[in-house]
Amino acid sequence: MIREALPAGRRPRILLLAPFLYGDKAAHGGAVLCWAQLRELAQEADLTFLGFSGLEDAEAEEQHRASLATCCVSVRHVPLRIGKLGVLNARWRSLRMHMPELALLCRTAGMEQALRDALREVEPDLVWIQFPQMAHYVECCEGVPAVMDVQDAYTVSAFRKARRHASLRTWLDWMAWARYEARLYPRFKAVLTLSDQDAQVLRAMTPATPARSMGLPLGRVHRDAIAPQPMRVGFAGSFGHHPNLEGLTWFLSEVWPQLRAGLPSVRLVIAGRNPPPELEAAAGSGVEFAGFVPDIFEFYAANTVTVVPLLSGGGVKIKTVEAMLAGSAVVATRIGIEGTEAVDGEHALVADGAGSLAEAIARILQDPPLRARLAGAAQVHAERLFSADAWRARVACLWRHAPPTEVSTGVNGNVG
Repeated sequence: MIREALPAGRRPRILLLAPFLYGDKAAHGGAVLCWAQLRELAQEADLTFLGFSGLEDAEAEEQHRASLATCCVSVRHVPLRIGKLGVLNARWRSLRMHMPELALLCRTAGMEQALRDALREVEPDLVWIQFPQMAHYVECCEGVPAVMDVQDAYTVSAFRKARRHASLRTWLDWMAWARYEARLYPRFKAVLTLSDQDAQVLRAMTPATPARSMGLPLGRVHRDAIAPQPMRVGFAGSFGHHPNLEGLTWFLSEVWPQLRAGLPSVRLVIAGRNPPPELEAAAGSGVEFAGFVPDIFEFYAANTVTVVPLLSGGGVKIKTVEAMLAGSAVVATRIGIEGTEAVDGEHALVADGAGSLAEAIARILQDPPLRARLAGAAQVHAERLFSADAWRARVACLWRHAPPTEVSTGVNGNVG
């Protein structure tokens, strides 16, 4: 990594800044990916973690702190309390300051002081900032090189949300994110995205942004003998992430009734903590809410089909990659497969309309050889593109100041 500039024998010191705590029990895709990245970085550097606490229940956060302590030299956290009044205040300030509401909620004097203290005490060689809502803390780094780990380019995802749910508020939110990312990202040593599409959009918006596509280190193939359960369709996701809730709501109202009409014995298992009561009430027959599942790869492996019916969002869809690695057949919308470089008919079936999505799921449910062919090809494909070894090689290339074309994963997506 950055050893060339260090005294002989000393490991690099990285200060990692995140908007929440996470660990091996992480319950949503972004946290799962952050944990995978952190584990890989810990093999090469001494990590100090700094993040907001108070966003989950005490037991979950204690588990996260214990996980982080196994990989980090030090784990620090700053309490964050977000009440209704705070949200309203951030919303009003966002209109006046042209700054995204979420970024304002994550901008606190407590975190700024904790960051300055950590910079002084740790003397890191690098600050690694995760998620766009934390980008403004680059202003506190005082000459220490910083990397922006974007995870989700909100210039892309907020634009898609505004197009689907057009209103003054959604368009203003997109404009705020576009200005925010364009203003701050050029200040970083590198801006790391999950897909080539996000990197290209960020560079197009602001050519000075040093955006590089890095992919994700999830290449842990599961070949355990977990047989898929007949006629089981599965979906997993965090209900706090708008694209998941939007896509699943559409699937339950438009796709699921058509699928059940043709295949009455089919069942849908939905994994994820705290589903909204209105979603459960509207789910209909044949739907089971499994809550949090301790092993997401076992969940995917047990599905005859894993469905990813996303209508918005950006970056690589982590749930799609995880399902492929687990050996599940995948049916997805174009956005649901985006960034994985999977080919329709070879690694997955892709459809956007409700009727065509239901038909694709039914094809796999009734054709075991098709399911086996898609699942096997997807598993090999995902292992090749999204292995931990490949991600570490890209990070090492980054520290050697390689041009963006050398760092790129080759993982592409389509704007729209």
